[in-house]
Amino acid sequence: MFIIISGISSSGKNTVMNNLVKERKNLKILEHSSVTTREPRESDKSFNTYFYTSQEEFLQMVDEGKFVEHEEVHGNYYGVLKKPLDRVVKDKEYDYIRDIDVKGNLSIRKYLKGKCRVLSIFLDAPDEVLIDRLRKRGDSEEQIKIRLSRKDFERAHKKYYDLVIENIDLKKTLKIINDYMDEIKEKDSN
Repeated sequence: MFIIISGISSSGKNTVMNNLVKERKNLKILEHSSVTTREPRESDKSFNTYFYTSQEEFLQMVDEGKFVEHEEVHGNYYGVLKKPLDRVVKDKEYDYIRDIDVKGNLSIRKYLKGKCRVLSIFLDAPDEVLIDRLRKRGDSEEQIKIRLSRKDFERAHKKYYDLVIENIDLKKTLKIINDYMDEIKEKDSN
């Protein structure tokens, strides 16, 4: 199974992913699956989830057809590579999880259709919670404005997700996701 986590900036995507990986022994973050032109963050040191590259190299990879999907977000390019997703399809021992933006969710679901089960989860929170989290993370007011500029666009895509969660309480969010995953596993085994 491939699990897509999407959501508005500071909705808790990385926190939820990291906790799920700790709790579920057969779940791994799909590393080295995404490429970006943005600068690494301090939080990226926990898991090496991106290849960092220049805009020129990124656009060359686009021309070479290496991505399932790619997009410019907040002035940086992001793309999901085909090769790691093909590896997910072949691996029957582990499930994989990755944070993907809302457009990527649609592209990846289409790419993996009929190849493996995909579970997509959208995380949200009230605007005041998102702003507070971004401030605590150290973002400037200008960065916060940029990060939240896509929130309406992203929220409009909720209908394309299997599960939509308002992530206020991490324990509740994890319980909802774990219960849902267990239900899917039970259905698939019957």
